[in-house]
Amino acid sequence: MDNTLVPLFISSLLGFVAWLIFTSIRRFLMARLQATIQAKLLERINSPELLLTYVSTDAGREFVEALRLEREGEPRTAPFRSILIGVQLSIVLIIFGAALLLLHANHTLPDEPPVVLGTLAIALGVGLGIAAAATYVLSRSFGLVANSPRS
Repeated sequence: MDNTLVPLFISSLLGFVAWLIFTSIRRFLMARLQATIQAKLLERINSPELLLTYVSTDAGREFVEALRLEREGEPRTAPFRSILIGVQLSIVLIIFGAALLLLHANHTLPDEPPVVLGTLAIALGVGLGIAAAATYVLSRSFGLVANSPRS
């Protein structure tokens, strides 16, 4: 059992580290670009009145909005994202747990670890599915999700 989980763990860890590195590099480059743009803007704007005049225009508001590093999704998309992530994790964990239990049933893996891991994975998957359903119901009752399907 230990020999089968080690490559899975190592590949998952390497994937996470790669994602973490690339995300950090992207954020660093975006922050450096934002700082450069802000510095150039401040060099061109030499008085507070000129800055207020520029920001009060549509182009100025769009420019200031574009300077933000990360934009939060519109308030209406946040519940959908949370629900979809919960459903996706639920499906993956249920399938993973079922596969472990199937491997145990076919006597491919030894007795104890696949049963424990499979049961825990299925329990986590079902729990995440219930959490996604609860998020949907609460989002709907708060008016964040429309009652009619999107067209």
